[in-house]
Amino acid sequence: MNQNKVKAGGLEFLVRFALPNDRSNIHELMVNTALWLKESGSNQWSDILHGFDVHNIEQRIKLGEVAIFETADGKLAGAMIIRKKPSDWDTDLWGDLTTQTAYYLHRIMVNRDFSGISLSKQMICYAKKLAFEKAVPFVRLDCIETNATLNQMYTAYHFQLIGNKNGFNLYQSEATQ
Repeated sequence: MNQNKVKAGGLEFLVRFALPNDRSNIHELMVNTALWLKESGSNQWSDILHGFDVHNIEQRIKLGEVAIFETADGKLAGAMIIRKKPSDWDTDLWGDLTTQTAYYLHRIMVNRDFSGISLSKQMICYAKKLAFEKAVPFVRLDCIETNATLNQMYTAYHFQLIGNKNGFNLYQSEATQ
């Protein structure tokens, strides 16, 4: 695997971990994603629209846990948090399973200019391959149970539904080459 590139929709995207100077572009993408979710009828990510980020993406950037996907000319196409250790949120949802080594994905965001080309799938594949290379056996994520589209997508991306807690479905996949 070329750690620095993924392809989706016939386009190639460079992959790197965000630096502090990427913060404003990531924040803009996060707000735009939250607005798109709201316009789609979802209340997911409403914390962003109220000026609060429960996942503290700035801290995640400082810790090297935000992967960004950009075009050759530097346009931000997508970003996501790849937590190396479970957050309090993850620990509450996943319980005793958090004693196992895993990556936890949060804030998977695709710039609407790049929607419909399966970029999110390639982003998640990137996380699975990174986990494999770092000998991390599992990649986990959660999704509000009422979002049928996302739940179907994660199943299509080879995640297994492990359980449900507090209105969220818990998905896990093994790391893959």
